[in-house]
Amino acid sequence: MATGKEAQKPENSEQQAAVAFTVSFNRSQSEVIVYGCLLLGVLFAAIGLFTGIYLLALAAVAPIAMAYWHYPMIERGKPQLGANEEGLYVERIGFIDWTAIRMTDVKRKTVRNIEQARLDVLLTRPLDNALTRAQAFPFWKKYMKRNWKRSRREHGRELIAIDLHTLAADPDEILNRIRAFKSV
Repeated sequence: MATGKEAQKPENSEQQAAVAFTVSFNRSQSEVIVYGCLLLGVLFAAIGLFTGIYLLALAAVAPIAMAYWHYPMIERGKPQLGANEEGLYVERIGFIDWTAIRMTDVKRKTVRNIEQARLDVLLTRPLDNALTRAQAFPFWKKYMKRNWKRSRREHGRELIAIDLHTLAADPDEILNRIRAFKSV
């Protein structure tokens, strides 16, 4: 986990000092997807154009689109999640005010022996009203993979579900660091 400062180990493990942090995608898991799809798309296009099989060249669109969709997973220097005094940072949302967060919890599930972890952030008010600073991003990123999903709960609150298994950090450490800021 990338941090602005090194975290000091607290004497009481349940009481951790609030230290700003950011975490990005785990690039090693996604480079194969992005570069493999890109290579496959280029091969399809080249073979299709050189042999005159234009249907094969057209088929190159699918793997190239898949590489485009997954590109944020290999971007350097683009944190997906973080926290500081200003709030909880989520890429392509911005900073969520600490007072707008009702609850944070890590949910785990296993799919075919692969553990998946997700951070659930339940808000006390609509997301648009909960932001201290919204993040601006280019329009073409709207069509790329993002690490979170937004849903409205039956009681009117909004839930932001952030995938943690794709990030380069331990889910429990992320939760502990977020809760350290929430308790301040």
